[in-house]
Amino acid sequence: LLLVKYSLPDFTVEIGKSKVIKLIVNNKWMYVDGVKSEVDPGRSTTPVIIPDWGRTLLPIRTVIESLGGTLSWDGTDRKVTINISNTKIELWINKNYAYVNNKKVQIDSQNSKVTPIIVNSRTMLPIRFVAESIGAYVNWNGTEKSILIVYPKD
Repeated sequence: LLLVKYSLPDFTVEIGKSKVIKLIVNNKWMYVDGVKSEVDPGRSTTPVIIPDWGRTLLPIRTVIESLGGTLSWDGTDRKVTINISNTKIELWINKNYAYVNNKKVQIDSQNSKVTPIIVNSRTMLPIRFVAESIGAYVNWNGTEKSILIVYPKD
């Protein structure tokens, strides 16, 4: 087993214990532990920044599955349910709250406009909220418009 240390100013992780995912805004590719794959296989959907919100959203199924979780869609209620480790997240299209382990929480405490949305028939979720809710570390690189997710963070 090869262990690699990845360091940021206030954070170090030993890869091998955690999964590291890198996403880039407007890029259909993501990198899971350095391995390139599509964010939304066969559809070319990319992470996008919603200009009015200043937040990044993406179709999250492949990210969750690459971390060992599952995701389901209820078209009637327009609800996404994510299950990973001991965490269950329920989110609804156009609602600014979610349930994390049956506890109601606002998706973005600094911007009540942030909600899951549908773009081109794809369900787009706010990446930081979902990642932090499952216990991942999230880092935004504004220069390259990339998101680094480390799961689990410890």
